[in-house]
Amino acid sequence: FLEVSMALIVVAKLVNAELLPALLPLVVKLLEHPHPNVRKKAVLCMHRFYQLDPNSITPSLSQVRKVLCDKDPSVMGASLVLFLDLVRDDASANKDLVPSFVSILKQITEHRLPRDYDYHRMPAPWIQLKLLRILACLGTADKISSEGMYEVLHEVMKRADVGINVGYAIVYECVRTVTTIYPDASLIEDAARCISRFVASDNHNLKYLGINSLASIVQINPKYALEHQMTVIDCLEDPDETLKRKTLDLLYRMTNPANVTVIVDKLTTFLRDANDTFLRTDLVTRITQLAEKYAPNSAWYIQTMNSVFELGGDLVRAEVAHNLMRLVAEQGEQGATTDEGEDVRVYAVRTYLEMLQSKRVLPTVLLHVVAWVLGEFGHMSKAKSVQEIIESLCEAAERPQIEASSRSWLLVAIMKLVAHADTIPPSVSDVIKRFKHSADVDLQQRAHEFFELTKSLDTMRAVLPQEADTAHLIVDADLSFLDSYVDEALAAGAEPYAPPEDDDEAGVDPSAGHPYGHGLGLTRHGGAGDDHKEGLKLTPYQNNDPYANVGAAPANGGVAAIASSGGGGASASGGSGGISGLVATASGPWGPDVDSDEEDNAAATNNNNDNTVNDPYSGGASNAAPSNPYGVQDMSSPSPRRAAVPEKKRELTEKERLAMSLFSGVSATSSSTASASSASRAAPVQQQPQHHAPPPHQQQQQQQQ
Repeated sequence: FLEVSMALIVVAKLVNAELLPALLPLVVKLLEHPHPNVRKKAVLCMHRFYQLDPNSITPSLSQVRKVLCDKDPSVMGASLVLFLDLVRDDASANKDLVPSFVSILKQITEHRLPRDYDYHRMPAPWIQLKLLRILACLGTADKISSEGMYEVLHEVMKRADVGINVGYAIVYECVRTVTTIYPDASLIEDAARCISRFVASDNHNLKYLGINSLASIVQINPKYALEHQMTVIDCLEDPDETLKRKTLDLLYRMTNPANVTVIVDKLTTFLRDANDTFLRTDLVTRITQLAEKYAPNSAWYIQTMNSVFELGGDLVRAEVAHNLMRLVAEQGEQGATTDEGEDVRVYAVRTYLEMLQSKRVLPTVLLHVVAWVLGEFGHMSKAKSVQEIIESLCEAAERPQIEASSRSWLLVAIMKLVAHADTIPPSVSDVIKRFKHSADVDLQQRAHEFFELTKSLDTMRAVLPQEADTAHLIVDADLSFLDSYVDEALAAGAEPYAPPEDDDEAGVDPSAGHPYGHGLGLTRHGGAGDDHKEGLKLTPYQNNDPYANVGAAPANGGVAAIASSGGGGASASGGSGGISGLVATASGPWGPDVDSDEEDNAAATNNNNDNTVNDPYSGGASNAAPSNPYGVQDMSSPSPRRAAVPEKKRELTEKERLAMSLFSGVSATSSSTASASSASRAAPVQQQPQHHAPPPHQQQQQQQQ
């Protein structure tokens, strides 16, 4: 078997897509080789074949599934790598294997495998981790499949909580699985208790796992983050950079309209001090997403975007600038004002004019926004006249550190303002004369166009009307103004136009008007492009998260039983410790195919030198409920009443006030969305245990007793 094993190793290393048809039948035969080492390497070769061509092993899937019944647990464990990829790519085609995977996991937790597979008193932890990931993929958005996993997940979390690193890894993977599959109230509560122990630990690795798990569970119900407010604040100030980044991710996930200003301020502060390019890009993206989704008012959004533009620079996508321009135009047209009653457009003009006159170096994307806003709405300024704004734009266009594209934007803004001025200032003429000989073709063309328009101010006013980008344009989709030209050409002998049969525009309704609707057209006069069909609108936020009410339901009632041996169940093989009878079939409606992202486990869980740490919490996970969970007092012997003594209110510390700001609205969000989400996705209904009558001989014994 050594020669065959070496050949399989070489095949896995050197095989390519062209050799698959010749090698696949030979490798499939080796799946039934008498030696387990050969079978294991054959499974790994099948995994390599699947990576090269997923369709190549489709005819051999029945033989691959039989590997789950292998007598040697190592062969079964090697096949889980292949099954994990199969489930990720097409979960619906493997739903019938849920009972088999559940049965294997149950046998492992019950120590049915030989002791050789134990690692620090934990039975086959690496196989358990793979099985949990597979179950997470199969149970996503599938109530029927998830109900078969609830009991074994309870058991795995309970048995893995033994205070060693590998046990923490299994508990963490269980929490990830619980937050991925169809939610169950009691499982969520167990996961929340494990997360609490992780977060409260002094070990940074465990605290990292706790923050990461907390970021997952707050997507189901934000209330679980309330009891860890101060811990989250401490993690923000922790010198550990990795822990701080993960805490910022948690804050991003728990943002709501009540705490958006505080969280965005924290993210902006971290952006100001960050040096890593990838981290800065991620922070810029998250700040812009939160500002666009939860902005309380237009002025706050404009100020936040200005800070992002200044700090992020070229890391800000062009679409963000387009959204800001649309907001200024559309909100101003709708009569939106700031908290002080100032028009949004006037506020934007005043803000950007101050930036331009400060003579500091502005990022390119921000300078484009400044030029567009001042060119469109500069005439609305109350602090400065149009002539003063024109002089400021001319001075900015002459700065040496500005790119040619920014000069084009500034020149177009000057052109728009000059069109409605009485005279052309000398500084404008100097700018035109200089840029007519520019090396940049676009800037040179705009300068020549500007020069020709200055010959007739009436023509310039007709071409560049005020607030033209907010006007509703009427588009003649039939191009009727060309009818006379077409008739003359046809009369002269021209051939009529015959549209092609595969025209992509054949399905477009000509009566629909402009394809981008009535949004702000940003391509006019060197504008910002019209990639978006409609502008950014600040509407009240409504959380329609279907998971929000999970966790608030009572955790009583029974759980669905797991299929055991017989119809696809599992049974322990005697003596050898193998697993047999695991391939099961099941019928029923399965959920959609949903991919599940996999995160790397913490490196600390695979440390062979020091695998035990001081348990941050004594004892295992207790499932016992508190003796008095609702705080009801015993009224059998009432105590004498005492006079109410007013308590002296303690002044909150700065850290406590920050925690209240960050976590404000969390409980309100979870309660307000409970009613909305119950109609779309209710918590799984727990089945009550059925009580059957005992057999007749047991009834006689009970009567005698």
